[in-house]
Amino acid sequence: MGFFDRFKKNRGTDQPVNIPRDLVTGDAGSIEAGRAEERDPSIPLAVFEDSREKKDQGRPTSYMQPRREEAESYFRRGNAYFKLQNYERSIQDYSRAIDVFPEYIEAYYNRAIAYKFIDNYLKAIEDYSQIVEIAPNFVAAYAGRATLYTALSDHVSALEDMKMAARLGLKEYQDLLKAKGIEW
Repeated sequence: MGFFDRFKKNRGTDQPVNIPRDLVTGDAGSIEAGRAEERDPSIPLAVFEDSREKKDQGRPTSYMQPRREEAESYFRRGNAYFKLQNYERSIQDYSRAIDVFPEYIEAYYNRAIAYKFIDNYLKAIEDYSQIVEIAPNFVAAYAGRATLYTALSDHVSALEDMKMAARLGLKEYQDLLKAKGIEW
């Protein structure tokens, strides 16, 4: 069994989630933390307030709140459709959430997973790339994108994302790359 075969075998299953704060900051112990069952219906948007505040500087804070609430409604409905395995409808709702609130990283993340389930890997990679653009320390985006690059046999891009995830603290990739003698 080769390097990428072991990687794919050890990945586990994808689930839509609200992303734990540790996957954004790079303190994750494993990739599996990003796929835990949804425990709290609240959306942890506060993690990303800095970039949003800069973008909306000068606008009253009350301007932002209705957008978040509307986006959350679409996001939650998207999660419900996902759990029903209606991936196309979940993608529509995640897309609506993103249209309302373009920095909604959790919606991009869950939409990427839904795209993966309908075998639209290129769209999923686009979503992971958008997450990386908004939040460069979002470890789960690099890990997800590496998995998709591997599935598309783009091993160079997959390795680069694995290295970045390892640098950001993803122990699973650190151990995997170290075992192969690859510097990260």
